[in-house]
Amino acid sequence: MKISNKKLQIITFSLLFVFTIVLFSIPSNAAYVSNSLTSRYVYDIENGKEHKISFIYDVNYEKKFNKNDIYGEININPIFEYNLETESENFKFKEAYIDFYFPRFDLRAGKQKLTWGKSDGIVITNIVNPRDYTVHPVVEYSDQFKGVNALKLNLYPKNNNLEVVLVPEFKSATMNKNILLNKIPNNFKKDDSEKEIESNFENSELFIRYSSIGQKFDYELMAAYSWDDEPTLHKNLQEMTIVPQHHRLTTVGGSVSTMKGPYVFRGEGAYISGNYFNLETPKVHLNDYPEGVIEKNVTKWLVGIDYNYNGYLLSAQFMQEAILDYREKIAQDEFSNQMTFLIQKDFMRSKLNTEINFHYNLNDEVLMFKPTINYDYSDVINLKAGANINLEGEIFKEDVVYFQTEYLF
Repeated sequence: MKISNKKLQIITFSLLFVFTIVLFSIPSNAAYVSNSLTSRYVYDIENGKEHKISFIYDVNYEKKFNKNDIYGEININPIFEYNLETESENFKFKEAYIDFYFPRFDLRAGKQKLTWGKSDGIVITNIVNPRDYTVHPVVEYSDQFKGVNALKLNLYPKNNNLEVVLVPEFKSATMNKNILLNKIPNNFKKDDSEKEIESNFENSELFIRYSSIGQKFDYELMAAYSWDDEPTLHKNLQEMTIVPQHHRLTTVGGSVSTMKGPYVFRGEGAYISGNYFNLETPKVHLNDYPEGVIEKNVTKWLVGIDYNYNGYLLSAQFMQEAILDYREKIAQDEFSNQMTFLIQKDFMRSKLNTEINFHYNLNDEVLMFKPTINYDYSDVINLKAGANINLEGEIFKEDVVYFQTEYLF
């Protein structure tokens, strides 16, 4: 009797799921194991009847060790997700790394996520991990970032932190197919022959950050030699093909924050060289730019302010991206502006958490509204509801509301 590939996958993942539960539930000396089982219901407001129900099993395993005076910690975070409507499953490791602690430095190796910068919900210097633009709805902001296999070295000069990250294998962003198809002109075909980056030392990525936490202010300085996570769409006008390519970027930047009374002031900026942009009418500039793209440097900067008033957290941010030495022939605007506004309040001795988040793209006139409410029913049951709603402008993602129940054990 033959078994279909789909059934075989379900059986395989189910056995792996059970094995993971058994493996990480075994008591271990100096080990910490936490489990969570989440059921999430997502309802598509626009299409009415369309909805999605998924079950998510998340394990966090931490174990400290000391062998031959070498101290360290193992951290493994596998996750298994099953979609009840589509009968699809996904097993992956959010993070899986090992830390080594030495007298003057620390070393981490494995799959990891890193958070850099002072901005909230906007990416400027937080560029180590590529983004996944297919995540929808966005329940946790960190879910939009993909873990990368990396070596991370931490040094501590004068009680500050010097962080050096080497990513030996480039990982690109996961793009929304609808957005990508919308950028391909009519009668053009897609050619992925130059999209892949060969995995070797020469093509590895390097990120460096120096951070300091002081009594008056905190600051970070960073530099990176990396690949553009999102490919540029080069054009072969003779063969009528679109050729996505990743380019090398050199980035320098930093961030700073300071507190004065109930206010927190934040700033962040970066200078990026090596960016490529598409031309609005590539055929007109065929002689000068045969592939329909032009290289320009870019600056990004952000200012933000947080204010605490009677238990309410009010936060506002403004970010601008500017293309230096701009040319009118470039398809993208010279200045791209975004604003965010956040209202956050806890009730019932922090058992009930509420948050309202607005994100406005001034160039495209797109206003997103993301309210969430989280209730800790008990030590083991957590309830959460929210929505991702587009109030103004057009986007490819549908308006949805979601409700989830999380069981901790």
